[in-house]
Amino acid sequence: MEKIKEEVLKNINSNYNNIKFQLETPYGSSDFDIIREEICKCILFDLNQAAITLTNHFSEFFMKIMLEYQEVRNNKSNELSVATKLKESVEKYDNENLEKNINVACSKGIITKEQKLILKRLKDKYRNPYSHSIKYKIFGDQILKGFTIDNVIGFNLTETKISDSPQLHGLFQMLKSKKEAIEYFKQFDEIVRNVLDNFYSKPENL
Repeated sequence: MEKIKEEVLKNINSNYNNIKFQLETPYGSSDFDIIREEICKCILFDLNQAAITLTNHFSEFFMKIMLEYQEVRNNKSNELSVATKLKESVEKYDNENLEKNINVACSKGIITKEQKLILKRLKDKYRNPYSHSIKYKIFGDQILKGFTIDNVIGFNLTETKISDSPQLHGLFQMLKSKKEAIEYFKQFDEIVRNVLDNFYSKPENL
């Protein structure tokens, strides 16, 4: 236990400084703040692969909830209860994929065209590769350079493509996640804040 505590505390201050704003500034929506806080805690404790996979989930969750909320608020029927409208909105979007939900959200004005492009780029870079464990998409053409020792000619330089080498995947996915988890979450967090500000600033959404 002491070893684990020492390892966790080693980087917690620098991690905190990197996500201070995201951790301490709520969205004002309990739907999303629960996940925001959990991602921040993952980053604080250097659980970077967990942070990436939870941010992937957040992207799916956020798009569906925003589409469902807008669907309910655009439904002016006086014959249906709010509970029924909510149920119907969930049924409409709950089984749709992220690509389609991003496109629909843009067409409905929930996100901008620029945000749409960013979300699709993040989806292709993180959500798909990490959720489906596609190593060629995670590592691309990254090469590990090394050497072997030969009794005849001495040192031989080697190059190993990481995606082709299963024995390297665990270590290098951990290292890559540590390098990229914070920036990935920050980019998505910024979109969430902008979308919520815009959504609730419209009179029809109040």
